[in-house]
Amino acid sequence: MCERFTTTQIIAKEGWRNIAIVFVIFLLSCWVDFGSHVMFIVLLLFITIYRNPERIAAEDDPLAILAPIDGKIIAIERIESNLLGDTKCLHVKIRSLPFDVSMIRSPASTNLTNVKAIHGLFLPPHKKEAEKLNERLEINCSYKNLSFVIRIVAGVFAKKINLAKNKGSLKAGERIAFVTDGIVELFLPFDSRIKLSIGDYVKGAESVIGYFAYKD
Repeated sequence: MCERFTTTQIIAKEGWRNIAIVFVIFLLSCWVDFGSHVMFIVLLLFITIYRNPERIAAEDDPLAILAPIDGKIIAIERIESNLLGDTKCLHVKIRSLPFDVSMIRSPASTNLTNVKAIHGLFLPPHKKEAEKLNERLEINCSYKNLSFVIRIVAGVFAKKINLAKNKGSLKAGERIAFVTDGIVELFLPFDSRIKLSIGDYVKGAESVIGYFAYKD
């Protein structure tokens, strides 16, 4: 399910093989003078899917919570959960489509304490069953008195979740995983504040979705 890479290039390493295959087919189509226009469009689509731009956070507040991936916020709710060792947490869900930037980045400076990979199916992630049946990855993070969990649920077009880092410290916005289609969920402390709304589009490592509560 998970492959470990460090990917900071303009085109993510996870896509190099696929792009190379399409590029070879494009060259062959040019050589035989058949379908080259179609293959050129396909090549551009693959480059778009695996693009990996640098991002600068909109704010440098150490308590800011950055979006972990490009996509649309589809849920903001306070739920009962034991993921953070408590009975309640703030749950934020972001839907990322294949043509969104697929790199998953750390929403804050933190330390990875545990990574749990769960094998499963590749159902459409909007289905209720996908939350429990799909391939997913749960990443536990903690720093000083803050802790949160990132859960990645793979979609139909994501046949695996690529993991760039599975232990150690992370800077805010640092790349940690890659998924071409799916949902990325944040389980945040209950007293966190969210400044965006359902339906808002966010950019990974750039958009600020909220703030951790200040604690002395």
